[in-house]
Amino acid sequence: MTASLSDSVNDLADTRFALLPYVDELRSAESLSRRLGFAVRPRRIRVKPGQSAIVAWQREEPGHLGEFGDWGFTAVMTSPDKLANARRRAARHGQDLTVHEAAEPRSAGATGAVLVSGSVLADPRIGKHIARTLDHLGGDLEIIGYNPARRLLLKHTPVDGVPEIVRIAAESQIHLAEAGQRWQRAELPSLPIEFVGGRDTATRSPWWGTGDLRDRPDPNVAEEVGVIIAELHRSAVTGEGGAAIGSPLAPLETVNQSLVRLLPEREPDLTELLSELSRRLGPSRELREIHGDLSPDQVLLANSECRIIDLDRSGYGPAGMDLGRWIAACRVDPDLNGLEQPFLDGYRSAGGEANDLGAWTAWAMLVAALEPRRSCSATWRDETMRIVDLARTALDENVPTTPVAS
Repeated sequence: MTASLSDSVNDLADTRFALLPYVDELRSAESLSRRLGFAVRPRRIRVKPGQSAIVAWQREEPGHLGEFGDWGFTAVMTSPDKLANARRRAARHGQDLTVHEAAEPRSAGATGAVLVSGSVLADPRIGKHIARTLDHLGGDLEIIGYNPARRLLLKHTPVDGVPEIVRIAAESQIHLAEAGQRWQRAELPSLPIEFVGGRDTATRSPWWGTGDLRDRPDPNVAEEVGVIIAELHRSAVTGEGGAAIGSPLAPLETVNQSLVRLLPEREPDLTELLSELSRRLGPSRELREIHGDLSPDQVLLANSECRIIDLDRSGYGPAGMDLGRWIAACRVDPDLNGLEQPFLDGYRSAGGEANDLGAWTAWAMLVAALEPRRSCSATWRDETMRIVDLARTALDENVPTTPVAS
């Protein structure tokens, strides 16, 4: 296939943004497959400009050395010490790292970068946690999600045949377990969370339901979720357990810097959006327990029941963060448009109200605007441009509401 002009522009944008060599290959299935010697699909990429880049990939033809042989990572490393440490950790668990490119000559402007690949068990940050967790699991394992150097999600079916979901992370998951306990005490529909093997980096929960609300949109369930979130927002105020979430403007400023570098032609729009959001989303006088990452794909379904999952961003913050994230998810994905109003109807029927939904929706869209790129979408530029336009439209909305009632 001949590369198009837009492909070349995208690669240049990636390279300029990352300030690293090889990074343009990480998001390309063709280039990555050529490096690895077998067909793969890039799944998720993380870039620290000038420092490192890592992408998770999945084989196009599964069945190689079991499920764990079907997933892996390729990374650009600039630190010889980090590479040496990564090799030692991988070897400790019987894994190898493949070095595709040696370090660049130490000339002016050289990064000393090395391109390396390995399996999930060789992951430089979570490989050791995966290996330790596997010692406590028997039966069948299936990888259902991999965010390199961050977390691995497994469907585990033990010998007794009762499946569960296992989450293995690079950092302690105590906050996740504590959030689950708060939801249980408030009698809100979620799933129990337990640690695996006595370590706080791996948790397990029952495998529940037949799908999620994103794949099976149901307005009636969306309305029920609105009621549940209103109850959550009334359940506790700051100081009654849990930690306060930082200022919503902090992640917005970080994402905005990346957007300006990747899409310089949109800098005037982005600067105006950031300025307006900074003005309208000032310090909140009252923080409430919030989900923190609310969207239809966090709602599991089984007949007429639902469970809300992924509480790792839960804490105390402005109620508008939850509402904005839900509305943004429904507007970015046209298939979910029918879930916005039922959710708000349910939320308001249960006594929930929030200030300036237009601003919170625009905020949620912008903080997630890089998601198409992180997910290695070939059309990420167009998708992100559309999200910025949607954020502009949302910010122009004027929805006068009042704070959540106590």
